[in-house]
Amino acid sequence: MRTLETDFGQYKKERVVKYTLENQSGTRISVLNFAGIWQEFSVLEKGQRRQLLLQGDSIKDYINNELYLNRVIARTAGRIDQARFVLKQKLIQTLPNEQTNSLHGGPKGFAQQFFNVTVNQEQGQIILKKTLSETDDSFPGTLELTVSYTLTENNQVTVSFLGRQSKADGVFNPTLHTYFNLGQSDDILDHSLLVNSQQHLQLNSAKIPTGRLVDNQGPFDLAQHPNLKAPLARLKKTSKEQGFDDVFVINCPHTGPIARLKDLNSNYELTITSDRNALVVYTANQMASNLHLNHSAKPWSAVALEAQTLPNSENLTSLGDVTLLKDSYRKESISYQFLRG
Repeated sequence: MRTLETDFGQYKKERVVKYTLENQSGTRISVLNFAGIWQEFSVLEKGQRRQLLLQGDSIKDYINNELYLNRVIARTAGRIDQARFVLKQKLIQTLPNEQTNSLHGGPKGFAQQFFNVTVNQEQGQIILKKTLSETDDSFPGTLELTVSYTLTENNQVTVSFLGRQSKADGVFNPTLHTYFNLGQSDDILDHSLLVNSQQHLQLNSAKIPTGRLVDNQGPFDLAQHPNLKAPLARLKKTSKEQGFDDVFVINCPHTGPIARLKDLNSNYELTITSDRNALVVYTANQMASNLHLNHSAKPWSAVALEAQTLPNSENLTSLGDVTLLKDSYRKESISYQFLRG
């Protein structure tokens, strides 16, 4: 496994570093020490490098937007209603960062932090560590987070999140906010997407889950559509979001991948495997045109696929248990397998 460490600019007067792994077939991943950003996932095709992620030219393209582009999300993914919840009969009030709600760990969460990074060349791993206390991000207790990106010789990337909780009981629902475009087109209309799901969460006007499950019909019944063109065209006319920004409930128990994304032009395919009970699908419906990306900065230029526990489960415990008890730990993993059709 080949490794490389390069500069990627500065942010808040700190050096941004890009760490790269490359396997024997030329498949490459790169990760930044800021926000654990997955900056590159690329393969070689007849000597040409093909990018599989939506990718920024500089650190500015990752921070001057609200996309959470390819960032590590923790302590909690998704939205928490009113930025508060009850934990062990105690009301917890966290910092809001989307009107009165908390989004993706709040304004001072792990998605806004620099990590300490080590590279294990023999194991093909990039390992990031960061600890936040309650005074840092307003969530209860202290969480020591270790994120490991592992690249194998068969072109699989596994991202593991190990959370160790101390001082007080807390919550832990991490994810990776990764945007994919497997092709060379500037949109994902010729991608097919299959999700191992029969239902999705009903969301209110603030995109907070209500707890009600809705059957996947029409544009949400992705198995009935050869690509994303028709579902997105329908959602553009009928939804406020003008695309997907939805939480699919993963069938449980399940075996095999929870999702399959395929570019029908190149036959590149990505399977996602996780034991989480939700997959958020977001088709980049809002995109600032001034971003410098490897695809045109426009709606539907990529699709974010975020495996996690159903969001707002801090308040709706029927959706899942994200409690992490004091002096305990939990590990969550997401695997991404690249395949050529």
